Amino acid sequence: MNKYDVIIVGAGPAGLRCAEILGQSELKVLLLEKDNTFGNKVCAGGITRKDLAILDLPDSLIEHKITHTAIHSRKRSNDTIVPDPFVFTVNRNELGAWQREQLKTTSVEVLTNSKVTSVEKDHLIVNGSDSFGFNYLVGADGVNSIVRKHLQIPTEKILIGIQYSIPGNFEPKLEIFMDSKLFGSWYAWIFPHRNSIAVGAVCDPKMMSSKLLKDNFHSWIRQKGLDISRAKYSSWPINYDYRGIRFGHTFLAGEAAGLASGFTGEGIYQSLVSGETVANIILDKKNNSNDFDDMLKYNSIQNRIMKALSKVGPLRGPIQETIVMALNNPAIQKRINRSFS
Repeated sequence: MNKYDVIIVGAGPAGLRCAEILGQSELKVLLLEKDNTFGNKVCAGGITRKDLAILDLPDSLIEHKITHTAIHSRKRSNDTIVPDPFVFTVNRNELGAWQREQLKTTSVEVLTNSKVTSVEKDHLIVNGSDSFGFNYLVGADGVNSIVRKHLQIPTEKILIGIQYSIPGNFEPKLEIFMDSKLFGSWYAWIFPHRNSIAVGAVCDPKMMSSKLLKDNFHSWIRQKGLDISRAKYSSWPINYDYRGIRFGHTFLAGEAAGLASGFTGEGIYQSLVSGETVANIILDKKNNSNDFDDMLKYNSIQNRIMKALSKVGPLRGPIQETIVMALNNPAIQKRINRSFS
């Protein structure tokens, strides 16, 4: 049985970032990915300046540097153009491949087509037969994390996301659509990409059924006159049930830890920060991450907003109208812009 200081399960943003940092140490590190490629995650593909502060992405990887945004309610719109971009779009497969490239200058061993089928106290089984031992185990294996299941940590807070990728050339404009009658406490989005747009919506199925979301989403698509005849449809769960990242010598990062936002479904930044934090804890047990604490506060605010909107019932619509009105205030726009930095 091969023995490693650290085994990381899952090569998404969290696992790859964790591996990159650990790979700069003398530890023997193994990164396992069940697929043949990296970044196989359905996602709107939006990142912010906070992500870029962690990853020094080349310009060639960024599809659009967005300066034009619009927030809509049922009756109002806020259309904003800022001098400096604060949201960027990327292709998740290209992001994953680039993060993988960063490991080539490290000693990290990477195995693809390697699905973890069993997790034991000090070793795990891959593809039903191969055994690998570890001192530390990091579960960065997403919403259906086998490491989280091994820890017997339940997942009770789940979002359901649905999305169409519509091919074509579109204006590089990011749009958010709040409509309490169609999407409840959540919203629909349009994210521009290189040769397509990502059009999607999300909800917590405990508060709004996924069938109702899908029906309302298609009704909204028809209202907007969007052509989905050549579009690719995807549906996926999102884990926002955070219960900690460290459990003895086992860690959870990214969506395996439930670190997505319960309001927006955002998860790339949370994955990068948690992957980095786990690596630093392994390297120095006294390490405390201010970025991680700030990210938890950010998630907490988002989740409180979602819960508040779910409780106000018929007042949800007027609140959304008020939000759009407030967004037309320059001082509020400036504050929101800072929050993405």
